[in-house]
Amino acid sequence: MNLKFFEQIEFAEDGVNVFNKMDAEFLRRLDRVREACGFPFQITSSYRSPEKNKRVGGSLNSMHLQGRAVDIACTNSVQRWVITREAIKEGLTVGIMPNAIHLDNRPAPILFHYYDRFKAGKSKDE
Repeated sequence: MNLKFFEQIEFAEDGVNVFNKMDAEFLRRLDRVREACGFPFQITSSYRSPEKNKRVGGSLNSMHLQGRAVDIACTNSVQRWVITREAIKEGLTVGIMPNAIHLDNRPAPILFHYYDRFKAGKSKDE
């Protein structure tokens, strides 16, 4: 699978390429979100093994375990809004963190936040 805006190496777990563990439909939608946004994304988390997911405190049913989620570094409120808007248009779930955005393609999309989990973190423009 070739993506227009992402290289396979951007999908990694502890430095190991996990592109082949990512869901193809999710990747197509993610690529369309990136195109609509018009600025690059830095993926900080994609597929996670059960061990990695446990180590980082991920949900037991995390979409990362299925290769159907990414976290994108984001500390700018304008970019956070644009990513959120375009992801919602694609029918993706959006999770807001102080310094990142989570996107996934669960069957029934939702919008949620992680602020209780990351009380100490604040974005630059808040």
